[in-house]
Amino acid sequence: MATKQLTISADVEITDILMAELGEIGFDIFEDTDSGINAYCPMEVYDAAAAHTIIERYRFLGSIDVVEAEIEKQNWNAVWENNYDPIRISDQVNIRASFHAPDPTVAMDIVINPKMSFGTGHHETTTLMVQAMFEISLEGKSVLDVGTGTGILAFIALKLGASRVHGFDIDPWSVENSIENAALNACESATFQEGTIRNEPLTIYDVVIANINRNILLDEIAEYALRLASGGYLLLSGFYAEDIPHLTDAAKPLGLQLEAETNLRNWACLRLRKN
Repeated sequence: MATKQLTISADVEITDILMAELGEIGFDIFEDTDSGINAYCPMEVYDAAAAHTIIERYRFLGSIDVVEAEIEKQNWNAVWENNYDPIRISDQVNIRASFHAPDPTVAMDIVINPKMSFGTGHHETTTLMVQAMFEISLEGKSVLDVGTGTGILAFIALKLGASRVHGFDIDPWSVENSIENAALNACESATFQEGTIRNEPLTIYDVVIANINRNILLDEIAEYALRLASGGYLLLSGFYAEDIPHLTDAAKPLGLQLEAETNLRNWACLRLRKN
C-alpha cells in the first residue's frame, strides 16, 4: 500500500490550518519539520484536486511551498525513525520509540512505534488530552478510546488505573499497530478493533476519550453520549479554540455539561460530564 507524502513549507499558523483541513480528506499522519510539516495519505483515498484546492485556499496567508512524493509502506519505518524524537509532557509522561532510552524522571513511560498510524504524541492535542486524563480519576474506570491511532491514550488510561480499556479505529493499520504497541507497554489487556463508533455495541463506559477532528466529533457526539455512564466524563480534542461553541452547543441537548476547557497554541480540549 503506497502513501502520498506532501512536504509543506509554511509558517506554523498556516500549517496548523492545513493539518485540520487535510485531515478532512484522508490525510491521517502529520510530521513536524524544520520548515513546516510532512502530510501523509493512503494512495487509495488520496484526492489530488481536493488537496490542491485546500492549499490554494490559504496562499493568501503567506508563502506555501509543496513537494509531492509517493512512498511505499515498507519505507515508513525509516521515515519516522529518522525524525521521531521523544516527547515529554511536563513531569507526567515521556513518549518515546523503542530505540530511545527511558526517562526515569517522569511518572509514566510510554513506548510507541507508530509505523503507518497517526499518533506519535507530538501534536498539541495529545498533550492536552494527556493532561485532561491526569486531572480526573481513572482508577477502576472503564474507558473507550475513539480513533485510537497508535494507542497512546489507551495505554495511559490503563497506567492511570483504568480497569478496562477498549479502542477502535477506522484504519486497520492503527488496530494492528495499537496491538503491537500494547505489548511494548505491558498493556495487553487493552482491546482494539477496526471500525467506527457506530460499529461499537452499546456498552456503557465511565470515560470516553476522542481526539479527532471537529466534523467527526460533531457527527458522532450523540453516539459517545449513548455509551457514557451517568456522571461519566467525555474528553474531546482535535479542534481549534474557535470551534468550542459548536461542540458545547451540540453537547448540551445530550446532557453533557462543560466542566473545563484548555488550549495550547489555539488547539483546544474539553472535559464534559454527563448529567
